[in-house]
Amino acid sequence: MALVIENGQGLSNAESYVDVDYVDAYFLKRGLTQWASLTNREQLIIRAMDYIENNYTYQGAKLVSTQALQFPRLINGETVYPIALKNAVCELALKSNEEDLLADTDKTTIREKVGTLEVEYDPNQDNIKSYNYVNKLLAPYLVSTSSFSYSISRV
Repeated sequence: MALVIENGQGLSNAESYVDVDYVDAYFLKRGLTQWASLTNREQLIIRAMDYIENNYTYQGAKLVSTQALQFPRLINGETVYPIALKNAVCELALKSNEEDLLADTDKTTIREKVGTLEVEYDPNQDNIKSYNYVNKLLAPYLVSTSSFSYSISRV
């Protein structure tokens, strides 16, 4: 069954920003041949979409209140539906074949004591796995929460 692809109009039934053909071309241009051999590519795209749609806080507002996905958006009075977003889905689709993007993660231990066991976890750690290249692709469209050049805000 073919995915319903967002066309930039704010579809109420869209499931993805990209289809299998888009992802095929994306990885072919980059010489990453493992994607083409996968048989569950649509499911991997949906997993990537789950991550993209639920782990970031985006600037602006949805173009249409009834649209299914976060994009297109109105940001500073302009309609935005970036190619970087589509490319981020591609990157995560391939990663989702090898790992569960939404898996729970453990906290980072910053101190351990062996005698009478004592463990201290990093209280500032976000328990959601982060993907640096994807974060950089999406950074211009995210709500900023710090003074860094880009930041990630997760819901």
